[in-house]
Amino acid sequence: NTTKIYVSKIDNNKTLKEEFTEGALTDEKGFEDIGTFKYSVLFDKDSKELFRIKNVEISKNTVTEYYYFQNHKLVYIVSSTPNQNDKKIYTNGDKKVVSSSNASDDEVKLLLQKAKRFKKSFYRQE
Repeated sequence: NTTKIYVSKIDNNKTLKEEFTEGALTDEKGFEDIGTFKYSVLFDKDSKELFRIKNVEISKNTVTEYYYFQNHKLVYIVSSTPNQNDKKIYTNGDKKVVSSSNASDDEVKLLLQKAKRFKKSFYRQE
């Protein structure tokens, strides 16, 4: 419940700044376009603290991922795909998974890797 309250607080915080990026998804070799992505970061414009990353990938399926951060650490991931149960991952910091639902070990690992990449990219830009 604490995480749900925190996520709701972040999603409803109108004082945070949101920046957007869009682009093409390519195959593993980087040659062929296979879809598009829309990516946004929600952060405090004064302290530059990251609170949420939203990543939407559109190809054969549309996948929407939310990554939530508290005190610069990943606390929650939710990944939604139409006609499937949401994958939810609760963490205790950036690496330790407290619990997950509807996600295989490989999916958890992939989402944690993506969260790390997105976070690193955000802080590199700031």
